[in-house]
Amino acid sequence: MEAVEETDTNSKIADKILENLMRVYSIDEIMQTVRKNRDKSVYLCVKRSKPESPKIFVDSNGNHCYRCDETLMIPIPKKFVILEPDKLYFEMTLRANIMLALNGAEERELHH
Repeated sequence: MEAVEETDTNSKIADKILENLMRVYSIDEIMQTVRKNRDKSVYLCVKRSKPESPKIFVDSNGNHCYRCDETLMIPIPKKFVILEPDKLYFEMTLRANIMLALNGAEERELHH
């Protein structure tokens, strides 16, 4: 029962993160940022306790990596931006990465 409650809570946090992200950036703007920085890692940065403050971060120096603790550093998927451009799939995989990070998934489980 506890796992179901945690998944429910994480799902609500994921929805809030994505909702707040879309208030700041459109899907097109996020995809354009990924296209411009195709050789760099692009992350969604947000604190679990502050899902209303997501930011897009381009790691120009390669000093950062995926994190799924209080501070989330979630890789923004590139496949549906660069290899097979598709807004719907991009948004779906971005939401999936958010949910996976909230659930503590290993980086290899994320969409890249």
